[in-house]
Amino acid sequence: MDYMTKGISRKDLRTIAKWFREINGTKNKLRFDSVGAFERFPMLFPNVMTEIIPDNDDSEFSIDTPGTCIPDMNGNYRILIREGTYASACRGVGGPRSHLVHEMSHAILCMLGYTPVLERSFKNGEIKPCYRSMEWQAKALTGEIMVPYEETKKMTIRQIKHYCKVSKDSAEMRLKLDGEKKNKELPL
Repeated sequence: MDYMTKGISRKDLRTIAKWFREINGTKNKLRFDSVGAFERFPMLFPNVMTEIIPDNDDSEFSIDTPGTCIPDMNGNYRILIREGTYASACRGVGGPRSHLVHEMSHAILCMLGYTPVLERSFKNGEIKPCYRSMEWQAKALTGEIMVPYEETKKMTIRQIKHYCKVSKDSAEMRLKLDGEKKNKELPL
């Protein structure tokens, strides 16, 4: 499900991503420590609680969902991540690493005021223009955190996957931002 919110530009998302990487003490310009950030998140943001929940627990959200961010009426957030997703992220698997950051991105954006402007929920991809979609914003912020724009300008899909430790889909999305050609044959 998705909700409409106030719009945000890619440039502003890039600024937020740089700030988030800085407050996490990111030393590697390319590879973001998503597990470390997830574990530090409640220390940086005391109004956020993170939990690892069993893969077969469907009490909070559907079993096929890797994670969720649940706000309450008092400005607090619970970020719930499936045990398997967390374990895969700890092993360095790109998709699960991004899932951790995606749920943190929801909390960050909400804390910055990008909250639903309508009570009605929408299917993903239904909100036009997309920059007003809470899901699009969280996905875009995740991409900016995991694959820093300036540092990856001249990279190929293969290089982005290798150096940033992200999925092929994330690497392809990064290249689509500039309309760059997908040259998979260049060496790492």
